Amino acid sequence: MGAMPAGAQAPASPHLPTPADFVALAQVGDPQISPDGARIAYGVATPQGDGKPAHRQLQLIAATGKAAPRPLDGAGKADDSAPQWSADGRQLLFLSDRALPGPEATPKPAATQVWRVDAEGRQARALTRAASDVASFALSADGTQLAYLAIDPPSPAMQARIAAKDDAVEVDHPRLFKRLWVQDLAGGEARVLSPPGLQVQDVAWAPDGRTLALRVSDDTTLNGYWYRSRVVLLSLADGALSPPLEPMASAFPLQFSPDGTRLLYGRIAPYGMVATVYAHELASGKRVALAEDWPGTLWLARWQDSRTLIAQGLHGVRGEFLRVDAATGAWRTLATPQIAYPSFSTARTGRAAFIGLRDAQPAEVWTLDGGKLTARTDTNPQVAGWAHGQVRELAWTSSKDGRRITGVLLTPPGWQAGTPLPTLVQVHGGPAEAWWSGWMGSWHDWAQLLSTRGYAVFLPNPRGSEGQGRAFTELARHDWGGADFQDLLDGVDMLEREGVIDPQRLGIGGWSYGGYMSAWAVTQSKRFKTAIVGAGVIDIGAAALTTDVPTYAPGYFGDPVTHRAEYDAHSPIRYVDRVSAPVLILHGEADARVPLSQGQMFYRALKIHGTPVEMVTYPRGPHWFTEQAAGRDVQQRVLDWLDTHLR
Repeated sequence: MGAMPAGAQAPASPHLPTPADFVALAQVGDPQISPDGARIAYGVATPQGDGKPAHRQLQLIAATGKAAPRPLDGAGKADDSAPQWSADGRQLLFLSDRALPGPEATPKPAATQVWRVDAEGRQARALTRAASDVASFALSADGTQLAYLAIDPPSPAMQARIAAKDDAVEVDHPRLFKRLWVQDLAGGEARVLSPPGLQVQDVAWAPDGRTLALRVSDDTTLNGYWYRSRVVLLSLADGALSPPLEPMASAFPLQFSPDGTRLLYGRIAPYGMVATVYAHELASGKRVALAEDWPGTLWLARWQDSRTLIAQGLHGVRGEFLRVDAATGAWRTLATPQIAYPSFSTARTGRAAFIGLRDAQPAEVWTLDGGKLTARTDTNPQVAGWAHGQVRELAWTSSKDGRRITGVLLTPPGWQAGTPLPTLVQVHGGPAEAWWSGWMGSWHDWAQLLSTRGYAVFLPNPRGSEGQGRAFTELARHDWGGADFQDLLDGVDMLEREGVIDPQRLGIGGWSYGGYMSAWAVTQSKRFKTAIVGAGVIDIGAAALTTDVPTYAPGYFGDPVTHRAEYDAHSPIRYVDRVSAPVLILHGEADARVPLSQGQMFYRALKIHGTPVEMVTYPRGPHWFTEQAAGRDVQQRVLDWLDTHLR
């Protein structure tokens, strides 16, 4: 080996990222490409301490070339989000809590309004002065009318009652609904068009500006948003609502084709796990299912022209872009990028902007242009100097029925086969979610952190997951902890045979359904030496009757009262006397999805039986954490727990 040149320095050792590093990462999302394909507006959420929400800012970047991104003029400390280009590309609209100019109005407008800037991000101007925060909006194709959604402001009498703490809540009898407002931007006053007592979830303009498509529900809950909504048309002339075009709509964004002849929407399947996307021909009533035979999970679609759509989804652990014929539903693959969630937009030119990943780079804005994939931003450049786990895409065969099961493995930097590793099996939420190929570093994705500390992290997508078609996702019905658990064990067996996993140092952990599966695993098997149960369902029947999405569990198991025996058969709490491995329970105190009582009952039951257990709760913590300190603490406790029990 030759000598080091004079004056040269030895390469610095990569930085071992810490939990604090991961929660400090800025989050990139919502890329909106201009109609001519020249510019991309996108959001950057920068974490803040002291329990504050992340500061959201919008950036503009050229869709080609090397120019650096720039923020919108006048942003300052304001919270800007939800960028949307006008049809002619000359304006960018967005939501913001910027200070409104002019004299104080009575009543005082809410903080979040619709604003606009020009195509260069300059000349910011407020377009609305709604009495309640604007939740979402849509601009008509000719740019003259703005539709927006805002919750009914409370009446003076209701405000007085709230101030006096005379605020009893009648369950399932909401009083304040999200209504549709339309405003003439030439100077007219905003007028409410949707009737009282109807929640408007989504809105889209027909190109002729005479009709609006709405997704509506009869209640204001998250359950109504996900499972109990329908698609209707509203005539702008008289405010009349049509009969439902789709009575069982999914939470898929409504979109008219450029010529207005078709409407794009989703239909949720009877059991609520999957959805089908339809292009509905309005004149004839004919509707076509898009890419129905594609062997993945379709997430999102955008009109390319009046006959063609670009669609995005997950196939195995890889993202996939498709070109889809709206008249037949036929598809062909355009590209297979690394993506973690649905987020993209298209230009008339065919260029698309999306949120993509690399193995060693978090989410950034990418473009798809003629089949070419290009990263356009580098929001967290510090990550390039970190140590990174090695990402490997996996597939194995189910011992149950021969199905192909997929997943991902992260191993320590530079690790070579031959030395078995302490291993965490991390199970995703859902179960109708999936792990992906690419970056795995956040408060709830522990693989990057653990792999740089000498662990293997195995991330399986058992049956019930997304990525292998609708039928595969629905296989978890009536079978939590059954064949899905065996799929997971089959993957562990494969990695043990390969010499990746040290079977004496094997743990399991996860959040939500991942927490459920971790609790279930240590009631059913002695292979796992410890479990980390994050916001896990422990008594499925009790959770079904107390969650904020009561339609969810019955989709898998039926009525939680009459089918209670089946719920019990799949609930870890019924087998708690079998647990001998030490358990760490993590749970948010404000979790409405999986109530805190689920974690508490598991903790108390394990204590009664003398099983080593620790429980940590997080004040203000919902199901999905947002506070920086809580996210940091979760990661540190996971790392410390595994170091104690698997080292």
